[in-house]
Amino acid sequence: MASLMMASTLFSSCSDFLKEDPKGHLTAENYFNTLDELKMATVTLAKKAQATQIHTNMLYPQWQGDDITANPGSNKQACAEMDKFDVTDNNKGVNDAWNRNFTLIKAANYVINNASKTPTSQEEINIAIGQGKYWRAFAYFYLVRLFGPIPLNLDNTNDNYTATLTSEDKIYEQIVQDLLDAEEILPTSYKDAPRRLNGVDVYVTKQAATATLSAVYMAMAGYPLNKGTEYYAKAAEKAKEVIQGVKSGKYDFKLEDDYRMVYSMANNYNKETVLGINNSPVQDWAQDSEFPLCQLFESLDGWGDGWGEIRFWKRFPEGPRKDATYAKKIFYKGKLVDFWEKGSNDEGEVVPLIPEMHPMFCLFTLNADEQGNAILNATFDYTKPYNTKRMTNDHRHRVIRYSEVMLWYAESIARTGKVDDLAKECLRSVRKRAVNPKDVDVVDNVSIDAMTPEQFAEAAYQEHGWEVAGYWVAMVTRRQDQFRMNRLKDTFEERVKNSPIEVAPGVMLEESVKFTNKTWNDKLMYLPYPSSDAMMNPNLRR
Repeated sequence: MASLMMASTLFSSCSDFLKEDPKGHLTAENYFNTLDELKMATVTLAKKAQATQIHTNMLYPQWQGDDITANPGSNKQACAEMDKFDVTDNNKGVNDAWNRNFTLIKAANYVINNASKTPTSQEEINIAIGQGKYWRAFAYFYLVRLFGPIPLNLDNTNDNYTATLTSEDKIYEQIVQDLLDAEEILPTSYKDAPRRLNGVDVYVTKQAATATLSAVYMAMAGYPLNKGTEYYAKAAEKAKEVIQGVKSGKYDFKLEDDYRMVYSMANNYNKETVLGINNSPVQDWAQDSEFPLCQLFESLDGWGDGWGEIRFWKRFPEGPRKDATYAKKIFYKGKLVDFWEKGSNDEGEVVPLIPEMHPMFCLFTLNADEQGNAILNATFDYTKPYNTKRMTNDHRHRVIRYSEVMLWYAESIARTGKVDDLAKECLRSVRKRAVNPKDVDVVDNVSIDAMTPEQFAEAAYQEHGWEVAGYWVAMVTRRQDQFRMNRLKDTFEERVKNSPIEVAPGVMLEESVKFTNKTWNDKLMYLPYPSSDAMMNPNLRR
């Protein structure tokens, strides 16, 4: 985490201790003897949380959402498998999502089960256990929405590959309990590094746990538990607690007025981020976000992991948010072109200027200076040359943003059958900085004030999709929203049909990933268990 630069310092400060008493590995019996050891264990936990998002592998499942697609060729087959819901059990996205999150769970268990042994204040113990409870819930929340029933391990017992599967409802019960525990014992702010850096809280706060509970209750209200109105009411209550905390000045969150500032590196430590995962400003593959080239097309010397899906881009409301999410035009050989433009090659043939022929996300992309070096502290400008050298940076992952909490309230309260003034205020506030002025109060030709609860809930749901489009590190991505609403099958059918889309007058394009499996079944909602574990544990079967 951005605390990770501080984490290096913390580890260095403890090096003498480690040299004086070397062990093969640290155990509860020979650790947690001092406050420094407790802090070190908590920093290690933070590093394991960062490792769940450090590169794209663990996040490939988000390519199932209707916002993101992939290169059907190149070395992007793991992404393309996700895109077409035809995922093998040795897909690196499957393996890394499973392994990195269970590693985080193991680190969390270690802290939760041993922190109280430390001879220090209850406040320090609560901070450590609160971090452990939160990140354990975070990891299980990610896993259960991808794999369904999974092993539940709260004490790091070595099961020798005999663990049985725990049902989704029991996994969710544990997630909720961990978050309620964290919410109860965590503070609302921190004072010193590495817990607070650059004017923001790096460690998880009470209000972050509250916001996460809102997202979890929404997930429980929808597929597959389908707990419905009761849990949407719970979600609305938790989101409202955060919103009221902001209004009273208790919590220091706000919406950015200028949407360009939401993901800008010039505004990396912004107050819209409710939960962030920080990365080190020191260029280091083990501590940095590996995303600066991930949305830049390969034809432009990027990595091109995630492309914008054409249909989603076409539907995306015009305005500042769309212009900040996608490169409005593409800087190609010193000039600006549209992604669908064609021109003549050296042989005089008419060919696409941009071979990908898809919208290009730019949420992680950096510009370059005249020497080709990445500009690290500026807002991305599509009219200027792109960085193609710097492969890592300290982009702070905006895991939960305040705009999302506002939309969670708006959607959840509407799904209980009512729309109040706060819900309307939330939806309007998010749209005000995102869309053209004439569209702020009207969604799909219906005035916000005239909407039924069903229409309003749908408007807030879609709004959240626009807010997180292409941002695969969000806790609730477009894929996760569609999963909750049991709409991944709709994306599947759209992709199978692959109808041409008019991207400009007379210019029709299709998606590039072609389907081999053309029949939907609900098993496709979930990923296969990774072969590395399934071969050893016969319980990991669908």
